[in-house]
Amino acid sequence: MNNQTPKPKQKKKPLTPHRRLLLIVLVICGIMLFSVVISVVYEIAVNGDYYSAFYSGGSGYEPLDILFAPADYESDIFEDETYMKMNRDIKYIDGAQSTEVALDEDGSYFGTGLVFFQNYFNCVIRGDYETYRTFISDDYDTKNAYPIPGMFTMQKIHSISVEHRGDADKIVSQNEVRRYYVVKYQIYQNNGTFRDDIRPTDVLPLLFELTTVGEETKITKIVKFPGA
Repeated sequence: MNNQTPKPKQKKKPLTPHRRLLLIVLVICGIMLFSVVISVVYEIAVNGDYYSAFYSGGSGYEPLDILFAPADYESDIFEDETYMKMNRDIKYIDGAQSTEVALDEDGSYFGTGLVFFQNYFNCVIRGDYETYRTFISDDYDTKNAYPIPGMFTMQKIHSISVEHRGDADKIVSQNEVRRYYVVKYQIYQNNGTFRDDIRPTDVLPLLFELTTVGEETKITKIVKFPGA
């Protein structure tokens, strides 16, 4: 028969205020570190393609060495019946919302982004290269970007698609916002005066960075965006 009396269990020492504070600090640091890691992973997953397009090496612009259609600065493309039968509306996509709006239709209901591109494409189609410059910011970032064309003829642009990529938008300050749009279109009988990097049947998506300061919106960068 075992007559040994069991030893009493040792009670855990209560945490001192110093140890309790240290534990709280460690828990908070762990949560903050976890949040940073999640944010970085999310940023890469969502915006990695944008950052790659904007900041990777290369010019982002590759002119084609082909014979383009003759450039005629006197020709009125609105007299071309074949071109006028093509779809010249803008397909505008913003999240789950998608609509088609004519270039001369009031698109303000769908936001300033659509209105901006309505004005932009109307300008390019008319060959108004002087007004075209007003769409471009004085701070246009030329690194890895498309050059701004000089003189160009009327452009037979059709099959236009503009998609707002709101997940990449940036609020720079209370007065400044940058928004991103993937833009696609074709140029029937392309003569190369506006774009000399696509054939008439090509679609080469471009990523536009639009910066709004106050109530004024300008293009601050355009790059090739083949991932669209």
